[in-house]
Amino acid sequence: MQDLKVTSWQLFGHDRLYVNLPDGTAIGWADRGSGTITVLHPRYRDAVTDALARQVPDLPALVGEEAPAGPRSRPAPPPVPRIPPMRGMRKRGAAQEAPPVRGPAPEADVAPDVDVTPAVDVAPVPGVAAPASEVVPAPEAVPVPDVAPAPEAVPASEGVPAQERPRRPAVLPALTPATDLASRRPGAQLREQLGESGTGALVRVATGALRRHKDADPRRGALAGERRVGAELKRLTRHGWRVLHSVPLPDGTEIGHLLIGPGGVFAVSTDHRPGASVRIAEGALHIDDGAPQPYELDGRPGARRARAALEAYCAFDVPVQTVLVFTGVTALEVASTPAGVRFCRERQLSVLTPLTGVFTPTQVERIYDVARNREAWPDA
Repeated sequence: MQDLKVTSWQLFGHDRLYVNLPDGTAIGWADRGSGTITVLHPRYRDAVTDALARQVPDLPALVGEEAPAGPRSRPAPPPVPRIPPMRGMRKRGAAQEAPPVRGPAPEADVAPDVDVTPAVDVAPVPGVAAPASEVVPAPEAVPVPDVAPAPEAVPASEGVPAQERPRRPAVLPALTPATDLASRRPGAQLREQLGESGTGALVRVATGALRRHKDADPRRGALAGERRVGAELKRLTRHGWRVLHSVPLPDGTEIGHLLIGPGGVFAVSTDHRPGASVRIAEGALHIDDGAPQPYELDGRPGARRARAALEAYCAFDVPVQTVLVFTGVTALEVASTPAGVRFCRERQLSVLTPLTGVFTPTQVERIYDVARNREAWPDA
């Protein structure tokens, strides 16, 4: 067969001479490195060796081998050069044309006799088609559009740590004049007690006229201390602070004063010690030269209950600190204080004025709206 074509092919470390039919179909090749001749079609054995001898007269004697017997495999079509698209164009095309993928794409139906061998990313050799058994995988995969499968819809609360989930505050009933605590005065509970058992004005006048000595009711001194603290806290309202007095609790007690502002929330308690010199150290209260008395510093329930009530209706954390105010004292010395607790005299409450950075003005108003509603405190 004089019309066979012999073409040299060198790529991927191979040095071969391919023998092709006039239509470009490869029927065999000679490998210079291994010294073997491969014949794809046994009936072309002699034609392949003759064509190689005519094309390369000085070709050394090669040890021939035939392709293993079996069904004839369809040769792969000549590879087509691939020009990869630019990265920017690929992304734009994916965003405009590629539809979102909701899951793995169904496998395409491929006929059994269709050759699906991936094309080799090499330059085609004129007149030579690489046989299917010698196709080398491409070193770089064909780029695909950058489209990730769309995730299934997941509820917002699933897969999110509990401390990072947005708080869903309870619904607070509407404020009414009967449930508004903004009108309560300092020492409201003491006022009620003194109104029931206090000495009347007529009796006090008669007692003074007769010059009879009568022990003063200590509750009146405590009420005077509450009034003085309330007056000092009122000064802070001109600097963006909000104040509530005598906030009632379910157990019958009350938070003396609740101060709300940009610097935080403070549960203020009043301790009236007229004419005393007070020193606090190591959890004990020293009055004048008397024996130390155990004094509860950080276990007061007002701050804990206030935080629980406020956070139930606010969509953010509301830490509450404790402030203990001593009224009527001649001196106050504090050796040590636990975290979140402050000690001061009534005139020293002004040090809270410049505190900022804890709550925004909107949060301050939200906390105040919740705190002034009596319905927010039954479960405190």
